[in-house]
Amino acid sequence: MTELLTSAGSIAAELNTRLSGIRLANGCETDIGRTVLRGRRKMPGDDEPPCIVLFEGGDDTKDQPGRVPQVLISQAYLIDGFDKCDPDNPNDAAHAMIRDIKRALFADGTTLGKRVRACNYLGRDIGPRPDGAALVQARVMISVEYIETLATP
Repeated sequence: MTELLTSAGSIAAELNTRLSGIRLANGCETDIGRTVLRGRRKMPGDDEPPCIVLFEGGDDTKDQPGRVPQVLISQAYLIDGFDKCDPDNPNDAAHAMIRDIKRALFADGTTLGKRVRACNYLGRDIGPRPDGAALVQARVMISVEYIETLATP
């Protein structure tokens, strides 16, 4: 039986594993899974990409009637990919990163392999950058719904 993910930490670890698989050697378009950073706020320097930064956003909780102390949690995540690009056509590399991130997260459906209630795609964005810069940022936003038992987080 597949082990359910029941905490923000276990979900972050699963996302980290999936994102780490984004490698050219695995048939992906980019190598951004080479380095996955969890929560780093400082923008990567020019010599660090390709890489991914995984941010955990706020969560929204709902009581589970009759199941206290369990709660249904919807946790927000931002996945930022950084890669070198053609300075005149940076969006080409950004679109490749977005496709790779989507495949890594949703290849087996919208439940992280039946380990959470739902993994929802919320959108994407290509980060602003100065003209001529050879670095581009692509962001994918998701939320993950799971049940947490508060007595054993």
